[in-house]
Amino acid sequence: MAEENTPESEDEQPKGGSKKLVIILAAVILLLGGGGGAAFFLLSAEPTEEMDAENPCNPGAGGTEDAGSNSLNFQERLFPLEPFVVNVTGHEYARYLKVKVELEVDKIPLKDEIGERLPQVRDAVILLLSSKRLADITDFEGKALLKEDIRDRVNGVLETGSVRSVMFTEFVVQ
Repeated sequence: MAEENTPESEDEQPKGGSKKLVIILAAVILLLGGGGGAAFFLLSAEPTEEMDAENPCNPGAGGTEDAGSNSLNFQERLFPLEPFVVNVTGHEYARYLKVKVELEVDKIPLKDEIGERLPQVRDAVILLLSSKRLADITDFEGKALLKEDIRDRVNGVLETGSVRSVMFTEFVVQ
């Protein structure tokens, strides 16, 4: 008879264990469903002006029209130059530098002057780039100084305005 009690107790244990498993799974499903629903609700909600004003990282913060026009003006103030390919002196042999540059001007009409003086602008940049050594332009500081040098050289050519910043959109040394 001792043997008969053992199988019955084994049958009862899995039933109790399976009830606990079902309860735990149901709780997990409810938690995941609730979390997913909350995330959907929060992400699909329209941002209010108060939310935009509190978030300084949002580029359109405040809901003003000036914020949108500033980004539009930024795109209008960019003047892309054709890529430059020059020789730079490496450790033991000459290397090639390919740089694509975009200039941000302070006034949109200045783009016309740059277009008219494009040979002078390109000449100034080519002379500057080809005077550099590989060690001068490989680290962050060297690239930052190169941007400043390009800005200064181009501003030396211009008469009606100035270049605010220089952006590298491609920088390859081979």
